Amino acid sequence: MNKIICDIHNAEQNSRKTIEFLQQNSKYTWVGDYPTAIINEITRVEDEESCSKLEALHFFNEKGFSKKSYTRQEIEQLREETPEVMKSTYCLCLKHREGDTYEFKEKFEHDKWKKIEDKDYNFEAFVESSKFTDKDDSKAIETHLRDIMRSAKEIPALKAIAFVWIITLPKSTNIENILEHYFGDNHIFIEKGRKITYIAWGDRLANINMRYFVNTP
Repeated sequence: MNKIICDIHNAEQNSRKTIEFLQQNSKYTWVGDYPTAIINEITRVEDEESCSKLEALHFFNEKGFSKKSYTRQEIEQLREETPEVMKSTYCLCLKHREGDTYEFKEKFEHDKWKKIEDKDYNFEAFVESSKFTDKDDSKAIETHLRDIMRSAKEIPALKAIAFVWIITLPKSTNIENILEHYFGDNHIFIEKGRKITYIAWGDRLANINMRYFVNTP
């Protein structure tokens, strides 16, 4: 985990294109905008336009369900034409090269989402990146973080691996108590003029305790 954090720190410090820097300067494989969930059933598509586009792509079978395996080309087509039917993470860190297909699976037949699977145990960590202004207070920032973690914990393949959060915000905004509450000592920072970027991490998302809040809801 130390090597991953060191790589991310170097990327944030030396480049405005974090993912590109990681792809060129790390022993790990880094994939931006990695798909983590895909719509499971036609009845879960909320607008007619998206539904029509998906039908034109023969996205659903005769029973109204999406398939479980997708090529990179199919994922890119969905991302361009109907991005609302897919969830993605900012960046995924892989131990080895990326596979040729993405495998998804629903837990129950009528779930809204099929979730990404890691059958080869290739996932090492997932990364989310957030930016805030001086209009965002501590409560809004904590809510944003909890939303990220809650959503990711619903995906077993992400719940089982490390989570890294990159946060950029004004120096005047203090979030040390939030970082310590959820990540303990696992956070570092980089000063960038009037802004500061924190890198916080947990070795396993499932182990981050969300029972208690810093800011009362």
